[in-house]
Amino acid sequence: MPGEVLIPGLDDLEQKAFFGIGYGDRIPLDVHPIFQLGSFIPNLGFLIVDEFLRLNGVSETAVEYGKTQLIDTFSKLSELYGFSVPFFNTSCFMHLDEYTDVFEDVRNRLLKRPDLSSRILETVPTSKQESDSAMEYPIHELACVKYLSDGGYGLKIGPSKEKAYDEVMRELRFPVNFSYILDAFALGSKTADEVVHYIPNSRGPNNGQRIFFGDSEEIVKQRLLQGCDEALKYFCKIASVSGYLLGKDYLSKEDIEDSYGKRFKKKTIRLVLENMIKPFEAVS
Repeated sequence: MPGEVLIPGLDDLEQKAFFGIGYGDRIPLDVHPIFQLGSFIPNLGFLIVDEFLRLNGVSETAVEYGKTQLIDTFSKLSELYGFSVPFFNTSCFMHLDEYTDVFEDVRNRLLKRPDLSSRILETVPTSKQESDSAMEYPIHELACVKYLSDGGYGLKIGPSKEKAYDEVMRELRFPVNFSYILDAFALGSKTADEVVHYIPNSRGPNNGQRIFFGDSEEIVKQRLLQGCDEALKYFCKIASVSGYLLGKDYLSKEDIEDSYGKRFKKKTIRLVLENMIKPFEAVS
């Protein structure tokens, strides 16, 4: 049940896999399910995309501060769950000659496929699409995957928002498979607004609320009270996986899908607090 909740439809759990993770000035609680994947995918590694923050003009101080926070959170989650997941940084290889060769190869292949180039350009913010360097960032996205797949990684895992990139890589026949972690949602809006798990400023179209590591139990409770049923089902699922891994109370996927209303909200709040917030506080 737990593995299928986190990453639906994945059959081969033995592939060498990676999950690319960005970050900001705070770490959302939604990093929990990403880390939990390590319990079910033994050959998983986390790719910390520090170099992409530099490409976006983020200051070196902010790049290093956020990365330190993320790694510290990983360390505490390792202590909590009793397993660790290796991580590596994009900055470790993006300046190598071998990577530059891959980048140029991917760029040349895209130049020969205007249909794919236009699809990649659509992933760039409209305000930047006319820039001479507009394609550089998304080509790096593809080149990193190609570089890692050439090095033996057979599975790329990420949020469903990355499908636009992944579909282009399928067209280019990259030797890698793609899977997606369950969608994360903001709280505090009437609709279930999808967010990027690890980006603190990702709040959905209605500027919803996020829960962060270090938030008080009262803040967590108040934000969950503002959640719609679908968002609460997401939080109940990741809290139930935590309960499963920690030997605590949890709900099955089927029970969660059949639940709704005030009673379900109360149960979700209890599971999030007892299975995620309090245990993390104990190792902090």
